[in-house]
Amino acid sequence: MRRRSRERQHPRRESLKKSHLLHHFLSRAADEHPDQPFLVHEEQVSCYGEVEASSNRLARRLLGEGLGVGDRVGILAQNSRFYVEAYYAVLKAGAIAVPLNTAARGPALAQVLRDCGARFLLAGRRFARECLSAISEGTELEVLALQGGSRGLARLPGEVRGLSLDEGVESESPDPVDRGSVEGDIASIVYTSGSTGTPQGVALSHGNLCSNALSIVDYLHLSSEDRVLAILPFYYVYGKSLLNTHAAVGGTVVIENRFQYPNTALDTLESERCTGLAGVPSTFSILLNRSNLTQRNLSHLRYVTQAGGGMSPQLTRRLMEALPNQQVFVMYGATEAAARLAYLAPDELPRKIGSIGKAIPGVELRVLRADGSEAADGEEGEIVARGPNIMAGYWNDPEATSEVLDEHGYHTGDLARRDEEGFLYVVGRTRDFIKAGAHRISAREIEDAILEDVEVHESAVIGVPDEMLGEKIVAYVVPRAAAAFDPAALAKSLKHRLPIYKVPAEIRVLDDLPKNESGKIMKQVLRANPPA
Repeated sequence: MRRRSRERQHPRRESLKKSHLLHHFLSRAADEHPDQPFLVHEEQVSCYGEVEASSNRLARRLLGEGLGVGDRVGILAQNSRFYVEAYYAVLKAGAIAVPLNTAARGPALAQVLRDCGARFLLAGRRFARECLSAISEGTELEVLALQGGSRGLARLPGEVRGLSLDEGVESESPDPVDRGSVEGDIASIVYTSGSTGTPQGVALSHGNLCSNALSIVDYLHLSSEDRVLAILPFYYVYGKSLLNTHAAVGGTVVIENRFQYPNTALDTLESERCTGLAGVPSTFSILLNRSNLTQRNLSHLRYVTQAGGGMSPQLTRRLMEALPNQQVFVMYGATEAAARLAYLAPDELPRKIGSIGKAIPGVELRVLRADGSEAADGEEGEIVARGPNIMAGYWNDPEATSEVLDEHGYHTGDLARRDEEGFLYVVGRTRDFIKAGAHRISAREIEDAILEDVEVHESAVIGVPDEMLGEKIVAYVVPRAAAAFDPAALAKSLKHRLPIYKVPAEIRVLDDLPKNESGKIMKQVLRANPPA
């Protein structure tokens, strides 16, 4: 890995439109400009030609170990060159990549590996112990391939073969691998975050992922000049989309795994002169409340994107004020849609704050009533999507698939209204409403009201069982400064801004809200184990 100079390169748009296999993005970029930087990680640069050759070698090594077309392969590693090469190697070999949550413990990993029937597991050196723990829980694994030598392979049971990825791979040919894959083949099984329930394996084809990547390239106007800061994990579909879109145009992905120190991440953003930054709502809450974002020289930053859950109007306004010279893209999507369904153009944001915008190129979004008829403007209904990016279904779960896929398209579970100009506004999840007495109340509406208070950093609202009401409203709040925060003052303020039946019965103060590694708030943790 080495630093290389960057010359301006423009994607061949017509050529890109013919890409129906994900790994062709990498191969084409490597053919056209092999010395262009693809990955930057802690100042080490990996060019397209290097990653292409290394992933071809790894694909051949895996094929030599018996990996077959359509086999599922778990990938457990932090964002790194190793992860990227493993991902592309699996795709080149005609197998199915199953990215695994790096925060999961052995039993949870075993559950996913059993569910998808994985035969191979590729893991980074720091995850050997969790791999052994998962295997001890019982899986169908036949091969554990480990980065970093053979030390972690000594305690494998007899039915699982250990493979050191530091040995033998370099002797393989770097020539391209062709296994005859087609765009309808499943490329990846991405397990949902579990932020609204048990994780499910979303089966996404090459065509699903390619079409979505090219739509994102289109509306973000990405080119080979773009350099995105990747703080979201690649196992998360939003994080993976950063990899796919920049590979499609020959851009650069700057890996930063230290966002727990937000100013360190901003150092990288600044020093690497990144043109793009992607985050979930908590990302921007942290940057605005717990970093020196506004003191930075970000003249090189062209845009920021936000997805992964609704961002409050108040936080959106603060982000716009903090980044007056950058384009802010508010986006909406789902794992089941290969990442993206809608976006709000930056020039529309000032007058449409709170909206998720309109459908991305190539996707149709409708707001439907329960009977399948189209809702009128201003009427609430469920967002239903159709397009080439919609998943094939949930892996090994036809019943769950039939609940969300029908003749109308993919039922997102999100309730929304459409204004007279066609802009969509999400009002909540079908499963994130509180039934308090005779009222059906959106938790999101209350959260947005709470977040208008300048003393509040984050909030999550849930319903808890109540003998009189059925459910009562409980708000969990993380203040910006705990010592100065007054819950009673917040409650009084809410009574002036919300109907009385929507005012929380309790406000509970926490140091932090439970989140998954992607930064999404895990409300089911609050429901299952409510803090006192």
